[in-house]
Order: sequence, then C-alpha cells, then structure tokens
Amino acid sequence: MPWTKLKNIILLILVMTNLFLLVFVLGQAWQNDRAREQTWENALLFLRERGVQVEEALLPRTSDLLPQVARRDLEGERAAAEALLQGTCEMESRGGEVYRYFNGNGSIQFHSDGTFSAQLDPAAFPLGEDRAGGCLTLLEQIGFQGELLEERGDALTFGQTWGGRRLFNLQVTVTAESGGASGMTAGRRLVGEPEEDSARQAIDPASALVELFNGISALGDVCNQISALEQGYVSGASLSGPMTLTPVWQVTTDTGFYQLDLVTGGVSRLS
Repeated sequence: MPWTKLKNIILLILVMTNLFLLVFVLGQAWQNDRAREQTWENALLFLRERGVQVEEALLPRTSDLLPQVARRDLEGERAAAEALLQGTCEMESRGGEVYRYFNGNGSIQFHSDGTFSAQLDPAAFPLGEDRAGGCLTLLEQIGFQGELLEERGDALTFGQTWGGRRLFNLQVTVTAESGGASGMTAGRRLVGEPEEDSARQAIDPASALVELFNGISALGDVCNQISALEQGYVSGASLSGPMTLTPVWQVTTDTGFYQLDLVTGGVSRLS
C-alpha cells in the first residue's frame, strides 16, 4: 500500500478517535450537569414538601466559597502600622505574640488571632465631612477593606470584606473626635492573605439547603419561609495556629436568623 494512502488512513483514525473522545467528554459533562440539576430540584422539593416557602432567586445554585486559611504576616503588620501612622514606628513586644507599634501620631497593637486596637492623635487623622469614607480610607492602610455596619454618635463600626464577601466576625469600631479619628477598638482583622485550605471541603448548595432545614428543626424551631440569604465567611484562630476562614450562609427566616456552616453542615442561631 502506498505510504500516502496509509498516512491518510492513520490521520482519519486519529480524527475519529479525537471525535469519539470529544463526544465522550461532552456526554459526561452533560450527565454531570443533569445530575446536579436533579439534585437541586430534589432539594427544593424537600423544602416545599415540608412547608418551607422560598424564592429560588434568593438561593445560590452554585458557590465559589471555599475554605481558606491565612497565616500571620509580621512584616505585613509592621508595614501596615507605618502606613497608618504615616512614618517609621518603634516596635514593642508585649509578650504572647502581641506587638505594639508607635510614633508621634499614635500607636497600634496587633495580636496573633487578628485582634487589634489603636490610639490616634485626631489632629493627625482628619476625617473630613464624610466621616465613614475617611474612616474606611484609614482602615485600608492596614489592609482592612470593609463596609459601614453602624454609626452611633462618634462610634462607627465597620465589617471587613474579602473577595467581595463579608467576613462576618471580623470588624472594628473607629472613634471620631474633634473632626478626626482618635482610636480603633474591638478590632479583629485578617492576619494575612488567605489561600485555599485543601484539608477541608464545602458542601454543595443543594446539600446545604437540606442541612439548613434539618439543623433548624434540630434546634427545636419551625421554619416556614426563607426571606434572605447572604454568603460569607467566619474566621477562627488560635494563639499559635493560622486563622481559618469557613464559608457560611447567614439566613433570615420567618422565625429567626441562622448561620449554616458549609463545611460541617452545622446550624446555629444568630442573635
């Protein structure tokens, strides 16, 4: 058989093999999508059969929330302190992995679990007419991206965000006096840049709906309607280990507010 003809046959076989593999892969993807769709429909049916009303548009059918871990960045803390205090700082070790940075403009203290506080000279930190905006600008100097949660008198409380999601238990209160910021209290922030925690996995949204209902029932509560749902993270930290970020749902129902842990499936009441 001439080599040219043999080569054409080989090429044809290769093309047919690639087409077969493409069809196989597309078929598997379709089956996986169909299985996820069926699982989602089953979860919605599970709720409806138990008398729970919910607008499907409120629910996330997919989720990009993955467990994260953040390790303390001591060099980043010094840089943050000097950015906030507008110059070179002295550092004082206060024991227990607590470090205080200070200069003529004030001081800021960091703990290993993300807790922090600051004392500031208001004259060095004018806030302008937009107090909330001025406070956020200051917080950004220490890597705290956030949003205003509450403004009560001279106390403005902000919640931290990361990747566009709320970090529900990371926040700080900034005190405004004489037109400037005089301090930061009850603060807790990310200790470093989060990275995916491969040791933990999050459950899918369909499973989360079932866990939510079962968890509320296990608490002895009755839920007839889900009216709001916000996705975000809660942090956990030890004195010696890294900070963990666990994906959660915070859910508003007709009977109360709940938090669903998307790793363990556990449900707790929120006050």
